Amino acid sequence: MKFIKYTIIALFFAACHAEPEMIEEITPLVHTRASSLQFTQTENINLKELGIIRPSKLIRKDSLYIILTPKSKYCFAIYNNNTGKLKRFVPAGSGENEGLYFLTMNLNGNTVSSFDFGTGRLVELDLTRYATEGYTPEFTPLATNGKNPLGALRAGNQLISTGIYTEGRYRCTNPATGDEYFSVPYPECAGTSMSDSLKSIFYASNCMVVNSSNTRLACANMQYGCLDLCDIEGNTLNRVNEIHLNRPGITVQHKRPRSTGIWYPIAYTKHNLFGFCDLTTSDDYIFALYSGRTYRQYKGEMDKGRIILVFDWNGTHVRTYHLPNTCSSISYDKTTNSIYALSQEKGKAEIITLNL
Repeated sequence: MKFIKYTIIALFFAACHAEPEMIEEITPLVHTRASSLQFTQTENINLKELGIIRPSKLIRKDSLYIILTPKSKYCFAIYNNNTGKLKRFVPAGSGENEGLYFLTMNLNGNTVSSFDFGTGRLVELDLTRYATEGYTPEFTPLATNGKNPLGALRAGNQLISTGIYTEGRYRCTNPATGDEYFSVPYPECAGTSMSDSLKSIFYASNCMVVNSSNTRLACANMQYGCLDLCDIEGNTLNRVNEIHLNRPGITVQHKRPRSTGIWYPIAYTKHNLFGFCDLTTSDDYIFALYSGRTYRQYKGEMDKGRIILVFDWNGTHVRTYHLPNTCSSISYDKTTNSIYALSQEKGKAEIITLNL
């Protein structure tokens, strides 16, 4: 299991091998129904002054800003904009109540969750109790029964995860009973001869969200512009639509070479267009922060973007927003009808408000 985890880390963040001929195909959705967003500075929140260094993801809930800080001493920070108080959670490490590797966060009701693919546990923070003295987040192990999850979120009483699965793309787990169910085939991708095992690696790096009623799931691939929409019916998912924005730039090695060292069964080329950076939702729409960048041009900044593609829950493209700043994360707040974005412009991290 450890080999798979570190292989995936290397695959999705460093493996840009020799590249075949490929014409870059920017999705036409980037240029259609383009709208400008009013841009204002959020309430004088200076993340550096708060001691928040190298944040990667952001969630806004009423007056709270929940910030993922995966390269800090603590993995999560919660800042109350009304009181000015900051609390930190989940020390970095592999021990009990500690965390290793986080890519995304998800808001479901009053609970923020994030999957630690270093320890195989889902971490959940209760926003109604986080300020209580002695409060600690809840940790739920998902790397059970020989399974290797790489992303997960809560939908009501069950947990939905993706990972190195061959039984189906999605795994529904009931922590109370230990029951698990797999459903939905992998989306169509490059190479019809690709096995489910290789497809699970190809689609391993995702950000997911559910709607407020926990009846729909949106799953967006980070490395490649694929958006997958599913109905949630009990412990089974059924695909509603799948959207592919461009061709993936990959090389596939079906057999392990004789040489020693790390084997990358699927490697992204330097011309591959990076996909979705983050997702956030309203009752009616999915807001997808899209990169469309290549490793060749942007190197380590390819996982950020200036474009928000808006879809309804059936997968119909509604509009496109072009942002003033390069961002790594977005979060919709129903109370203000605004999107709060984590700007990463010129090495400076700040929160900006995008008024819809």
